[in-house]
Amino acid sequence: MKNDPGRATADAAPDWDLNLLRIFDAVLAERSITRAAERLGLAQPTVSNALARLRRLTGDALFVRTREGMAPTPHAQAMATPLRQAMATLQTTLRRPAAFDPATSERRFTLYISDLGEAFFLPRLLAQLREQAPGVKLATLPMPEHDPQAALQSGEVDLAIGNLPEFSGAGWYQQRLLREHYIVIARRDHPLLDGAGRLSRAAFGQAAHAVVLPAGTGHGVVEATLRAEGLGERIALRVQNFLSLPAIVACTDLLAIVPRSVAAQWSSQWAANLPLQQAEPPIALPDFDVRQCWHERWHGDAGHRWLRERLAGAGA
Repeated sequence: MKNDPGRATADAAPDWDLNLLRIFDAVLAERSITRAAERLGLAQPTVSNALARLRRLTGDALFVRTREGMAPTPHAQAMATPLRQAMATLQTTLRRPAAFDPATSERRFTLYISDLGEAFFLPRLLAQLREQAPGVKLATLPMPEHDPQAALQSGEVDLAIGNLPEFSGAGWYQQRLLREHYIVIARRDHPLLDGAGRLSRAAFGQAAHAVVLPAGTGHGVVEATLRAEGLGERIALRVQNFLSLPAIVACTDLLAIVPRSVAAQWSSQWAANLPLQQAEPPIALPDFDVRQCWHERWHGDAGHRWLRERLAGAGA
């Protein structure tokens, strides 16, 4: 007979700890004890021990291991929304006063942002913080694959920045930071580009391609478009991050499709010594907006509003 996962006895006093709820929410969002620990800045055994305590308190397994990760039980799914609402209420109640003085504040802001966004926005944003808010601190996190909205609603994360089609509808605000379109990068003297640096449709179809698939963003449209053009078999490399591409493309015959603003930054800054060139893609790819997104609960928060204004300036 299979043991019940730590059912609490009827006469035992509940041993609740608010940190358990944060850990529960992180595991639910990440579907992984390891990733939840990284997200919260905790040791993995700490998260495992917290789950064991929660299982004893609830009398339910809460999460079971599957090939896709830690899958929530029906009871865990039923717990999720009420617990998040309770945590959000507590955070609002205990939150510091509404006044925000950037010159003296030591507040920490956390952003969901890709490696592309870090490269483009953070140098501009940090320059503003250095002059206007020297005590303010930043932390960044990659977009989780499951339920990224939860951390924004609770206030664990302040803003999501990027090409983010999922953040829309009631309860969400969005602001466009810049309009983007895709371009092709290739190594200098690539045999498939002509002398003027142009790339024909026929040459593009002959090339091997590298694509990037960052979780939680709309950049999957690149691979979808290649497949729609009958070029799925020409995808030779898939990577998780854009910033690895310059060095890869510079020493291979691979082509890669990337946002224009970041390619321009590569050309003018740290990758300027790499032999790269740019070309307009000979296939139709949709333009997209880079936005900052936030939950309505933080719309009127003075510090949050100040940070949004700084980011809007950094994207201009």
